[in-house]
Amino acid sequence: MFALVGPMDTWADTHLAVHMAQHVVIGDAAVAVMVLAVRGPLLVFMLPAPVLVRVAKARAFFSLLLRPRVAFSLWAANLATWHVPYLYDAALRHRGLHDVEHGCWVVAGLLVWTLLVDPGSHRRLTVGGRIALAAAMFACGQILADVLVFSFHPVYPAYPGRLDQQLAGVVMMGEQLLTLGVLAFALLRPRIRGARLVAA
Repeated sequence: MFALVGPMDTWADTHLAVHMAQHVVIGDAAVAVMVLAVRGPLLVFMLPAPVLVRVAKARAFFSLLLRPRVAFSLWAANLATWHVPYLYDAALRHRGLHDVEHGCWVVAGLLVWTLLVDPGSHRRLTVGGRIALAAAMFACGQILADVLVFSFHPVYPAYPGRLDQQLAGVVMMGEQLLTLGVLAFALLRPRIRGARLVAA
């Protein structure tokens, strides 16, 4: 919530690095924590009965969205679309569009992090598949981070400072390293521990 109100939201209008931090918190870190927090049957008890009925009726649609290729494609398309300079700057000028952008970050993040965390134990992806998805997400984010860090000119006219732009790229890369790195470590830790026990 702190990413959407208060100083962060105010500074995001004038500092690209803060705006980038806001986006990675909304669409990545906060979503990951939220999905992790509602593991197992807890989600069922959190949703009102009318919502559960609607979710059940749309199960086929949600199953389609949670196919790994579909979820990753939507996530990557969202990342690419909202970082087109024209759209990025337009979202800054129009509050309604900015709210749509934030909604897209949350939805795209929910799709991929549901696959990565697997809160309902549906096993849509193996451990290796989850690590591969995390690596693909990092690779996509790294392309954008490299553009921001190594570009000689400001990419977004609304944010003319090159140093601010480079810092935004570092913020994105750092957040992805942290969240996806912790995930990979958590997934691999049992296997590493098992290998050590076998070796001993």
